[in-house]
Amino acid sequence: MGLFTDMEEGLKCEIKKFTLIFAIAAAIIYTAFALTPVPSEVGSLYYKYAGYMLDFQMPYSDFAAEYPPLAMLWILIPGLFSFSELTYQIAFGVEVYLFLLAGLVCVYRIAGTYIEEPKRLCDLYIVLCIVMFDFIIDRYDIFPMVMCLVALYFVRTERLSLAWVMIALGTMTKLYPALMAPVLIIYLCMNGRKMEALKGVGICVLIGCITMLPFLIADPGTMLMFLTYHMDRGMQIESVASSVLMLLGYFDIIDIGYIFNYGSDNIYGAVPDAVAGCMLYLMAASIAATYVAYGSKVRNSDKDMFPRFNAACLAVIMLFMLVNKVLSPQYIIWMIPFVTVMVLHLESEWKMRSVIVMGVMIGLTQLNMIFNYVIVGLGEPLTLPGILILIVRNGILVFILVKVIQMILKPGDLIAEHEV
Repeated sequence: MGLFTDMEEGLKCEIKKFTLIFAIAAAIIYTAFALTPVPSEVGSLYYKYAGYMLDFQMPYSDFAAEYPPLAMLWILIPGLFSFSELTYQIAFGVEVYLFLLAGLVCVYRIAGTYIEEPKRLCDLYIVLCIVMFDFIIDRYDIFPMVMCLVALYFVRTERLSLAWVMIALGTMTKLYPALMAPVLIIYLCMNGRKMEALKGVGICVLIGCITMLPFLIADPGTMLMFLTYHMDRGMQIESVASSVLMLLGYFDIIDIGYIFNYGSDNIYGAVPDAVAGCMLYLMAASIAATYVAYGSKVRNSDKDMFPRFNAACLAVIMLFMLVNKVLSPQYIIWMIPFVTVMVLHLESEWKMRSVIVMGVMIGLTQLNMIFNYVIVGLGEPLTLPGILILIVRNGILVFILVKVIQMILKPGDLIAEHEV
């Protein structure tokens, strides 16, 4: 069965439902942008980038940009169909809708390989997208998110070459989908399919080289600006480590300062700067340990390995988020594909619990925006309620990560047996 062919009535109903909900949500957001001083990343920064590119300026060499090459492509496309900031926002929204629609179809197809009624899982996907809609419609993180979801679909249906293509395209859009590649390599190598793994690596390298070639030709010295831009960033206030350090700073146990730079609120001081210097090594070690743990569990397994594969992908992506200097609110979007698929595989008693936990975590993420960005000015010290919101939100994220790792190590405790 193809991704967009032979659509069942249930899928058509889900598409109609999603289209209506998306249109209403988009109308509300665009009205807010037009009638209030609510800032829009798409309407300001992305629109400006698109204008530069339409004037035949090259990202990195002709103007500074912090996003990977394919991200700049997705930012450019709406500019081809717009003549003002508002029309650019609407065109970008259409692009987002098309991507989300592809994701919805993938969710339906994946669920259909396990259960007879995939509509409820589609409803979960829709809900998760709508509760994060302000970030989904006004950031480009939705594009790599859907690419990860499409990659999951191709892994599930054993079309691995296409899965590798999606991982490569996602990586050149936002980098973090690259974390899926070692999981897929382990998935294949531990089950005697090393040539398929090697072929996949070749596909990724080829796509990466083709994508970077124009920027190499334009100016080799600036082609990696999207990587070097982030090297000197400090500890963003929303990161797990920062939330703890801010609490210590609030009670004068350590000295910290607040500053707005690199497009985010950050903290600085002797302790935060020292912690920031360690984060990359801690992240690399924790992700490597997860790959090793996953590899030890999939060797010659005769069970359906897809649930554990999905859990391993979610685990390493969450480690990239949590053991990091930066944890922007839109990063939560990255979890949506893997959490949606994870809920499909959970035991009945854990399905509703997981949805509630995700709901609370997202609610606190939105509350953080009110307390720490609307009430408190940019670069200003956070209040105790704002710090506690982040402490609890990040604690929930750590709890989710622990449960996901448990799905890798002891899947029988959480994963239900499906009749495939």
